[in-house]
Amino acid sequence: MATGGNDAESAICAVCLDIYRDPKFLPCHHTFCAQCITDVANRHTGGTFPCPSCREPTSLPTGGVAALQANFYIKKQSENNEENSEEMCKLHKKRELELFCVRCQEAICINCKMTKHEQHQTEDLHTAIQQKHKNLLTDKSRLQKAEEDLRERLKTTRAERQAVLDKKAAVKKNIRDRHAVMVAAADKFRDEALDSLRSVSTDIDSDIAQILEQQEGDMEKLLDIQRQVERACNSGRLSDVISVVQEMKTGRGSEQAVNKLTSQGLKTVYRPVLCFKITGDVMLQTTRDFMGTVTKMEMELAAPEVKVVKRFPCGQEADIEVFSLCHVDSDPPSVRVSYERRQLKEDAPGELYSEDGEYKKNDDEVGKVSNKRYAKQNCMSPAPRAGYIVTYCKSPTTAQFRLDNDLSGEAEVDIVTIISTDPFKAKRKTDVSINVGAHRAFDVDDTEQFFVVVEEPQLPDVWRKVKLYRRHGADAISTYRPPAHLPCCQPSDVCFYRLGGQHVLLVTDEENDAIHVLDVSGGCLRFVRYLAPGCPWLIQPTAITVDVSARLWLACRGGTIICMEPLDK
Repeated sequence: MATGGNDAESAICAVCLDIYRDPKFLPCHHTFCAQCITDVANRHTGGTFPCPSCREPTSLPTGGVAALQANFYIKKQSENNEENSEEMCKLHKKRELELFCVRCQEAICINCKMTKHEQHQTEDLHTAIQQKHKNLLTDKSRLQKAEEDLRERLKTTRAERQAVLDKKAAVKKNIRDRHAVMVAAADKFRDEALDSLRSVSTDIDSDIAQILEQQEGDMEKLLDIQRQVERACNSGRLSDVISVVQEMKTGRGSEQAVNKLTSQGLKTVYRPVLCFKITGDVMLQTTRDFMGTVTKMEMELAAPEVKVVKRFPCGQEADIEVFSLCHVDSDPPSVRVSYERRQLKEDAPGELYSEDGEYKKNDDEVGKVSNKRYAKQNCMSPAPRAGYIVTYCKSPTTAQFRLDNDLSGEAEVDIVTIISTDPFKAKRKTDVSINVGAHRAFDVDDTEQFFVVVEEPQLPDVWRKVKLYRRHGADAISTYRPPAHLPCCQPSDVCFYRLGGQHVLLVTDEENDAIHVLDVSGGCLRFVRYLAPGCPWLIQPTAITVDVSARLWLACRGGTIICMEPLDK
């Protein structure tokens, strides 16, 4: 059909009776689709064919149908009509889409309703589209929440990967430190240990990398769905909206599919841990046992009970070991740090820091310091003779406990009743003697009926022990046995604590970068779980204490101070 008539008719080719596709202008001024002209020309020979409308002979140019002049007016009109065709029924081309078939999930016209969709439930198209837009907005919000959850999981997984690398560095240093005291013959076993470390670390990293790859792929899928929803929300094309809504209900964007994308995450964390065994004199121990082997230590992730609220470095040396620390409830509050005496120069003091890690001054007290609740304070006084240790521990009420130990195998616990702030009115009473070797740390529970001691090892044993004593009893009533899955355990400090409404004992394990939560009910030390498993900054904890606000303060090898706040406050 030539151009002319109303807009709908003028956009229709007289041959195919459809909207023009690549309209070509014949010399007789009639316009047809390029393919329609090609079909007509192919039915004639000699390069000449009659116009389908006026039958006037038409000769093809040298370039064929493609060389015919394009009808740009019709072409643009066809494009506009094609855009508007989304509003027209594809079956009944002159009928507008007015209804939405609920059963078939498609837009239809009145004629469709009276024929193909006669028995189907229908809705007003405009109302249906409005509702589906609302559904898309809900889906968009749900996808955004899923994205946030997945990003948080990715953040946790990446932090875990970095923690493994940090632990790998710590274990590598441990291996090299051990190698330093060995003779040249230990080189072979050092390389074997490093190889096993690389193998185990690669194994762990490979597992995490797979999870990361999957999560990043899931993130890309999620973002792709969001982009599809975003385009549909901003699109005027009804088919886009309908198809995306269907995708959100039963396809990639459905709640089940998105939940599956966001459900993948770490269930268990692993660390490369150095396992070594020493029996007898170190100099007579086999090189391989001393060097150790690297294995995985498994810690299952659980709902967090504490959160890290601050951390800062202390000390002037990268390899400094904090022996103990004490939170001082002063104005402003401060943190007193004590280092291993063997690392200090003679008569070197401890250090005092603000809660934010600002160095304040050297502290007069040297050696062991710690703080329990309102007043507990431990300090290791200068030894009057080799191996002599004094540990002080004030209770939350009126008694001060002091543990004297001269390495003879028996220690005395002095209980000093504080009558007033006048030191001359303090009444000393020694009524407890316990059988304990040299100790590293000591604590008393709130009832003042139980003591817990971290006892230094005696050859051939190389691991410290955590022992529980009653106030009236010389021998330990319980010795802590670490979980069977641990290849080794090196307790460094202890602290009675109230966690989730339960009285527990916290034990820092510097060998496994862990804090053990122990049940002490019934006078038995029993492992319950780990506190803050997978915390990336918990590397070789050496000291722990609690302040008046029930915050935990921890020190890690290298001088990192961490403050953790309970979530159930």
